[in-house]
Amino acid sequence: MFDLQSFLRSAAFAVVYAGIEYRYVNRREEPWTKEVPGFYEKPLFWKISPYQAYLLLPLFIVASFTTSVTAWAGNVFFVAFLEDITYFVWRGRWVQPGEWTTTLLGGVEIGGVEVPLWWPAAILIGAGLYLVPL
Repeated sequence: MFDLQSFLRSAAFAVVYAGIEYRYVNRREEPWTKEVPGFYEKPLFWKISPYQAYLLLPLFIVASFTTSVTAWAGNVFFVAFLEDITYFVWRGRWVQPGEWTTTLLGGVEIGGVEVPLWWPAAILIGAGLYLVPL
């Protein structure tokens, strides 16, 4: 069941955290990172790094809290999508083919813009979860 207050709080968190991640956390954009051996973390499982599993996902879960379990889960999907898209806005350069976000499920070019396939999936799953009254 959709909860506007938790949705808006989740959206605000996603925008702020994307800025923090761009400015302070994700330094892969810096030229010096390509020269440092072992700078990139090895995935914990699939494509997911320890940072994403142990910090990012728990933060998203806590920030998305609402009393409806399905709305809470919907908020988590929404936060993941909005945080990712906002990161690229903060960065000032749109998603490029081959970037991490396109390696999860792939990406497709739409009108000259690369769109990670997990974005529409997250939106559809999140919206579906908002419709379930639990």
